[in-house]
Amino acid sequence: MRMENGRLWGTLHDGKFEVRSVTHSDLEEALDVLDGSFFLNESVCVACEINLPENRQARLDLRELCRKTALDGVSLLVKEADTGRVVSVSFNKIQYAPPPGEDHFFLKFRNEEVKSPQARRLMDFMIEVDGRIDVCAMFNMVCFCELMFLATLPSHERLGLGRSLSQFTIELTKELAEGKGLEDIDDKLRSKRPAAVTALWTSRFSQKVGKATDFKVINTVSYSEFEYKGKRFDERINLIHKFCEHVIYKF
Repeated sequence: MRMENGRLWGTLHDGKFEVRSVTHSDLEEALDVLDGSFFLNESVCVACEINLPENRQARLDLRELCRKTALDGVSLLVKEADTGRVVSVSFNKIQYAPPPGEDHFFLKFRNEEVKSPQARRLMDFMIEVDGRIDVCAMFNMVCFCELMFLATLPSHERLGLGRSLSQFTIELTKELAEGKGLEDIDDKLRSKRPAAVTALWTSRFSQKVGKATDFKVINTVSYSEFEYKGKRFDERINLIHKFCEHVIYKF
């Protein structure tokens, strides 16, 4: 990950917005987008009460998860070209099987660094849904890029920014699969060749993004299957969001 001046992937809306790689210099502002949108409105965040003002530690836990994830060098953002303001972000993670005896990234972070029960429950949800399908076995691959958290500020919704971030995440991952664009990637990951992009689409809106960008649904799980503090997720989440989709874009 560069210190500043992230790679320009493209421009949107006649140059009004730029899609760039996340850098150290804009990472905190990218994390702030989560505070202003994702943590407040995302379905599982609502189900796990991460959106409540008193659960600040949960949001800090997930900010730290995204901060560590960004170090891989594959996360992207959208900023206003004239102001430089970050308005949308995709925190992406290179995933692969850990060495024998070690936990995978999400489980290790959950067990060692998460302090709040709310963030722990959200990560348990992610780990369980991811674990229901062994994507590496199903698609005969050893490495993939997970589009982990996708967020846009409410003031900039309905502009297709999330869809564009998904498209450029696919483009970035294709480059890595071909051994290109490695200079901004963490040293330990430069030998990895991700063969797909995966995601958990947790709302009707992100599911529309997935359809628009040709992701394939490999599993669907109902929110009625999950609980937090004795109350089912589907009793907490807006009724228009009934399920989560585990999806893949395979090259």
